[in-house]
Amino acid sequence: MVTLEDRVDALELQVEHLATWAGPGQAQALSHSLSQTRADLAKIKRTQDKHSRQLAQLLQGVGDLKAGFARQQAEITSLQADVAVLKADMAEVKGTLQEILRRLPPLSAEGSKPQA
Repeated sequence: MVTLEDRVDALELQVEHLATWAGPGQAQALSHSLSQTRADLAKIKRTQDKHSRQLAQLLQGVGDLKAGFARQQAEITSLQADVAVLKADMAEVKGTLQEILRRLPPLSAEGSKPQA
């Protein structure tokens, strides 16, 4: 059975706890703490918003880089096709030049001397 002394001790603990939370300045301290917490949250939100904008800019930059890379790839492919055509043309020119040189008469020994 609970004695009167046990009951008084329990009541003292409850009053002490109540006094701690309801003491002078406690409401002001809680209000200040809540204001500080709100200010910290507002700062975190501003930082998060800034980071979100920076991430969006970064992603836009990545998209621009990808588009530029795709354009470069298309240009390289076009250049490769042009080089292939140029090689074919040069092979034809080489063949034509060899045919022209083959049809020319050989140089004579007198023809190679400079005339005075």
